[in-house]
Amino acid sequence: MDRRELLRQTCGMGLCACTGALMPESLGMAADQPESAERRIFRLQWWQDHTKRQLVKLWELLEPHLSEKTRNEIIEQLGRNCAKSLGWAQQCKGDPEAFFKRMWDSQKEVIEYDRDKGLITITTPERDCVCAMVDSQKTPPYFCQCSIGWQKETYETILGKRVDVTVKESVLRGSKRCVFEVKILS
Repeated sequence: MDRRELLRQTCGMGLCACTGALMPESLGMAADQPESAERRIFRLQWWQDHTKRQLVKLWELLEPHLSEKTRNEIIEQLGRNCAKSLGWAQQCKGDPEAFFKRMWDSQKEVIEYDRDKGLITITTPERDCVCAMVDSQKTPPYFCQCSIGWQKETYETILGKRVDVTVKESVLRGSKRCVFEVKILS
């Protein structure tokens, strides 16, 4: 399929603005010219920023049509899916200490595990939200439900037990860091 045919089909689906923005000509290059690393980075950054804006808009459009309970369940499942897709917990199944080390090494997260109380506390450094889908200036605070799902899936997999997760602090809720409490239930 050539570019004209691609544009004709995507415009018919309402995607012409997105597709057009990613066409080589829109980047100031000929269609047959190899893409430089700088242009590829620009294009990928544009796409990431666009995706963030689209997700914020999606939740804005869906919000009036969903109850809070339904919205939170959907977003929590999104977080669970993210954790499953990454597979980090599966790699540390039965070894929470290995996971804590991984999170310290990769994210500088401090994780405290009080085995007697069955309580895990995760504290991120002061930073913006690490999720590539989030624009912390625009993403609504209820999107932290995604992190709840991520934490639940992660710790249920590692520990082989059900858990409950509470957000104590969050960047999307005005803090400079995120703090989660994971309570082991069974």
